[in-house]
Amino acid sequence: MKGKLGKDLTVEEGYQAARMTGVDILSTLKAACGELSRIKQFVKVKGMVNSTPDFYDQPKVINGFSDLMVQVFGEKGKHARAAVGMVSLPSNIAVEIEVIVELEE
Repeated sequence: MKGKLGKDLTVEEGYQAARMTGVDILSTLKAACGELSRIKQFVKVKGMVNSTPDFYDQPKVINGFSDLMVQVFGEKGKHARAAVGMVSLPSNIAVEIEVIVELEE
């Protein structure tokens, strides 16, 4: 999803963008790990939100990702998190999310 929160997109649309990013991240993790069952814990999440200077609901947007991880993984999906506003993101994407996960051996 493309656009800037506080100008082009609502908080709900941003929430959905973060959720869709979560689905993409799950696909990437499965490809990298072989099986999602190897994930022991989501450790840290950094959520970057393309937003106007007067937009203050970045945490509500990134909740779209966090809520999905808890729905999929339960306690393992809970994580430390930062949700920050960015003046722009590549290709005008609404949300970029970076994750650190711990894997089972």
